[in-house]
Amino acid sequence: MKKKIKSPELHSWILLNDKLRGADEVTCAALIKEELKGRNRKAFIKRIHSRLNKVRADRERMELAAK
Repeated sequence: MKKKIKSPELHSWILLNDKLRGADEVTCAALIKEELKGRNRKAFIKRIHSRLNKVRADRERMELAAK
């Protein structure tokens, strides 16, 4: 039996991508955590991690530019 999905963003690929377009690091971390506890779908985890890496890199570049 499949595990129940609690977060609406994790119900489909389309909903996930809609959520990730404006997601920050905290949101991405929460989505990864929930997906790991839930269905643990590799494609979903990789997609969320990809967004997390982008927003983290953007933040780090801004911090470096400010120095």
